Amino acid sequence: MSTATAQTSRTSQLTPLAPVIAFTAVVTGWFNLSEVMPVPLALLLGAGWGAALGLLGLWIRNRARLGAWLEDGFVSLGAVGFAFAGCGGLMAILMLKGTIDSSSLTGETLESTFLPSIPYYIVANSILELLVVPLVIVLSWRPGVRRVLVLAAAGLYFVMRVWTYLAFVPRRLGWAESDHTTQVLTAAERRQAADDLMLDDPRWIMLLAMFAILVVAAHLSRVRELAGSRRPVQR
Repeated sequence: MSTATAQTSRTSQLTPLAPVIAFTAVVTGWFNLSEVMPVPLALLLGAGWGAALGLLGLWIRNRARLGAWLEDGFVSLGAVGFAFAGCGGLMAILMLKGTIDSSSLTGETLESTFLPSIPYYIVANSILELLVVPLVIVLSWRPGVRRVLVLAAAGLYFVMRVWTYLAFVPRRLGWAESDHTTQVLTAAERRQAADDLMLDDPRWIMLLAMFAILVVAAHLSRVRELAGSRRPVQR
């Protein structure tokens, strides 16, 4: 192999690091770490986390059998994570809508109904943001339909997380941190609360669309593909 060809091959191998680093720099660094440190440092640490995960993913990919099993495993884990977040989001919205329709609802009761959903989302999205989505991008970075599907799901998730941090987090956390009365809410106050909590939230639809995409990607098993390529040809 010529030097130029080897250099091209190495560059091609490192290509998936770019979207992973961009993803973690923005989501992990800018939107999360910047709450406790200056933005430039947060971006740097977020990008560093993406680079570390990306290199780990490349190391795994170079071990064919292990890489195949973990690629299939992380695609399936991503599908489960999106279903977990999407179904949980739908259930939370249905519960809050049912609660807010009550004519005897107090602000305190509404707050106690809403607050338990916050740690649920934090756990689900932290696992997806910090580990699953970055790794599944690198592990599935091979020519073919699966890579297209994984990148489509990851791209949708990135857009959704940016939208979440810019639009949903400030309003919902602002509402949660404000004082709430023990008096029964008027119809106008209930309508305002529904608006503040953004109960028309459509993100669960996006999450279930991502789930469907990864279910299709999971069907395109890398383990099965490798097993088929090693099967002796019947004469």
